[in-house]
Amino acid sequence: MQHTDADVPAAAATTDLPATLTAVLSEHLSGQDVGPDDDFYALGGDSLIALRVVASAQQHGIAMTLKDLLYYPTVRELTEYLSSSAAGPPPGAAQSAPGPADGDSLLSAGDLALVPTGVETALPASTLQVGIIYLCETSGDPELYHSVVGWETVAPFDEAVFRSALGRLCERHAALRTSFDLGTFSESVQLQWSGIELPLKIEQLPESDPVKARELVDAWKEHGLQLPLDWSRAPLFRCHVVAQPDSFHIAVATHHAVIDGWSYGRLIVDLLELYAAGLKDTEARLPELPAAGERDFIVAERELLASAEAADFWHQRADTPPLLFERGQFGGAANAVAKTGFPLSPEVLRGLRNTARTARTSLKSVALAAHVRALSEWTGRQKDLVTGVVVNTRPERAGSDLMVGLYLNTVPLRFVSLDESWADMARHAFDLEREAGPYRAFPLARIESRLERAPFDTVFNFMDFHVYQDLPATVGVETRSWWVRGKPSFPFRVDFEVEGTEAGSRVVVAYDPALLEERSAEQYALHFESALADAASQVVA
Repeated sequence: MQHTDADVPAAAATTDLPATLTAVLSEHLSGQDVGPDDDFYALGGDSLIALRVVASAQQHGIAMTLKDLLYYPTVRELTEYLSSSAAGPPPGAAQSAPGPADGDSLLSAGDLALVPTGVETALPASTLQVGIIYLCETSGDPELYHSVVGWETVAPFDEAVFRSALGRLCERHAALRTSFDLGTFSESVQLQWSGIELPLKIEQLPESDPVKARELVDAWKEHGLQLPLDWSRAPLFRCHVVAQPDSFHIAVATHHAVIDGWSYGRLIVDLLELYAAGLKDTEARLPELPAAGERDFIVAERELLASAEAADFWHQRADTPPLLFERGQFGGAANAVAKTGFPLSPEVLRGLRNTARTARTSLKSVALAAHVRALSEWTGRQKDLVTGVVVNTRPERAGSDLMVGLYLNTVPLRFVSLDESWADMARHAFDLEREAGPYRAFPLARIESRLERAPFDTVFNFMDFHVYQDLPATVGVETRSWWVRGKPSFPFRVDFEVEGTEAGSRVVVAYDPALLEERSAEQYALHFESALADAASQVVA
């Protein structure tokens, strides 16, 4: 899991730029051979891998940004662009924003005077965090945006080692020590405490009993999400362990106000790394986190909130008639408890990747194009269709993919024309996301406020679980029997999961049965499955 960028001299970038870029791309694409005209996204790159690539390039002395990789996704294109552009210092870690220790707090002097003893860092809460908390409070649903991930670890359980690993995990990630104060200060504030009491419950069985262990896990699963959260008290997560002599089940429940889906994977990998090292009485080799990542995110969000250009951009992309629900039919938080879906076979995934590669775009873009085609067939909307899409909003700085927090947003993408070829449709989907890149952290609540309704009623979420590829590095700690439970606020959400821990690659459609009939949701799933199969069989010129 250690980054090796520091092992390569920065001067390498100036002596052979194409070779350095090729090596960096290959490293972060699991060692694939990368030719001069191979598209980074068509080879499996995504927004999180792109952050790593940009950070590595900057550490090699290459003045490259995330936008550069979006618009010039091949080594040849990048080399030509970077060689012709004005040279300057890499815009990454060397230009990191100063933190509160530098005397440049984001809170006013009056608010700083109100920070209680025991708080390590106080920051404004992000607009996205406040919006989620507001939805949860007004819905009265304790399960909303409250998620739990569970699995079985095949290793001896040592309580002291586990407590130490969980404690060090909390020290490493401030999100696990965060609470919110929505009333004391002049604005909503997140408080990162210097220490917390570990919210850990352990149930130990004297002998191996898989049935009893599963009963205890299921009982906590049902009860754990019903426990109310007090936003004013840290931590906003819980951990439950059911231990047998040779294995133990772990469940981690937390709220999306502090942890997003990618962050869950990061937490789990780090926890198991710490535990495996503790069993061997060695030091875990975890990569260093950026010092002011959360602060960078707040600064970027504030800049967007002050931007009329950003507000206009999103209004133009959402200002079209709703797809499923009339104005007023859907507002606030939906109760998407019903599910349908289908598995993604290796053959279909392989075909979709081939289509993406030959169309020189990403797997996500091909899947998104199929989703839009399915929506069109399902609803009869032949043009001007808007769907929500989940996007990554992590700051563009070295190590931001290692951060734990809320760095996801859901934004409207508008497809005006739906009669293009599969290749053109996928490229169009990619272009829409690329155009939205500079504004991706603009809060959804602000888009809704200006539009005076929800900007979309369907959501597409592409999830590639490559963070879990780091798990084999935890030598001596095997995992199995994964499960996930959670509830977002959208009435109709489509999750496209690649190599998920729970059930492999699949599509999950979650919907609110009070707003949509089961038969209708299943019809969409059939349309989407057919569209994916069609896209996978394309021979793109």
